[in-house]
Amino acid sequence: MTFLPAQNQLQLLETYGLDTRFGAQWVSIADGHEVARRLGFPAGTAERCDFQTAIRSYDPLGPAQRVWITPHAPGWSHALLLSGGQASSAQELSRHGRRVFEISYVGGIEELDEPVYTHDGEYKDIFDESEFGAHWADLPYDNTTPVPELVEQLLIVIGRITGRFLDENWTTSEGLLCDMP
Repeated sequence: MTFLPAQNQLQLLETYGLDTRFGAQWVSIADGHEVARRLGFPAGTAERCDFQTAIRSYDPLGPAQRVWITPHAPGWSHALLLSGGQASSAQELSRHGRRVFEISYVGGIEELDEPVYTHDGEYKDIFDESEFGAHWADLPYDNTTPVPELVEQLLIVIGRITGRFLDENWTTSEGLLCDMP
């Protein structure tokens, strides 16, 4: 498979200041309000805003949980963690036959948590999952791959699976800004 993004995914994130920490989930749920509900945000606390507004509240070390949820591709939403750490919610998000891909990366120290792939509440290994082998086939991954390059490859694989890469249109889209009270 040679379906590649028009621009480097990690560089795009860094351009918008997401170089300190990048935490995101791709969820096979089209309705952003449903994603917010499954993440535990109280009903009525989500505000519609664009990426530029959401990114102004990016505080990777902030204690309060804040997430920006936007449509990603048909049938998929993207949840970008703007502040506040959290335990993975992929298990709850994936219930009832849904899929979730999750990446958590800390730039500078180049730390990548084990990428999470969850289907219907069960954790699976995205590297060993036979259904995704074709998405990795042309990428030079091995256990000596530098962390930033591995993050780039993961973003490419997830883009191939969901049908959309992160792009400039994503940075101009509108979504839901959710704050945990």
